[in-house]
Amino acid sequence: MSIPSDNNTFSLGDFSGYQVDGRCKVVDFFDYHSPFSTNVTRIKPFGTGHYFALLDDPTLVDANGSRLKDPALPTPADTSGISFKDDFGITSGIDGAILEALDVSIPKGKRLQFRWRFLCYDTSAGQINDFSLFDAIFDSGQLAHRKVLAQSSDLSGGGITGWATWNWQPEADFHGTLRWVASNGTQQNPPVANSSSRARPSALLLDSIRMLSA
Repeated sequence: MSIPSDNNTFSLGDFSGYQVDGRCKVVDFFDYHSPFSTNVTRIKPFGTGHYFALLDDPTLVDANGSRLKDPALPTPADTSGISFKDDFGITSGIDGAILEALDVSIPKGKRLQFRWRFLCYDTSAGQINDFSLFDAIFDSGQLAHRKVLAQSSDLSGGGITGWATWNWQPEADFHGTLRWVASNGTQQNPPVANSSSRARPSALLLDSIRMLSA
């Protein structure tokens, strides 16, 4: 499996060519109902595309914003093995959603490009810090590159980003897994997974994943 050339913009309307874990879907639009105001923002695909990927589904919550517990729904991905330094210490993952492209080769002189957008549904109060990130992982399991795309604390505890473009050009030939993550997160040390830290999942949107010349 590599970056699927026939579905790099999710034009098939599904996740063909990718591996997903958690509550993910491919959509043609998404209405962001801000939990912090009455604003509603309709989000459409980047550019002229027809679909994009939604990693973690923030609509699958109860009246209090907590995840729906329904055996018919996919289990949220375990992101507790992810941690990174933030402006206030360490953020650790709780649960969320993951999309992977496996067995990907990026020769030196090529670059990976993708479009992304982060939808924040949680405040940064109580050391909550939802986040999204990109990892490139060698076949050996060693991390080749990590980019924290966005986190709640960057957005003053709420709000959304616009569509952004990210490029990664490896310094040497790369072969391994490309991973995108949306996660509930906590800055508590040690991490404590409680009803608050698991509430109101935020989401990562992805579109137009492709390989380009450097």
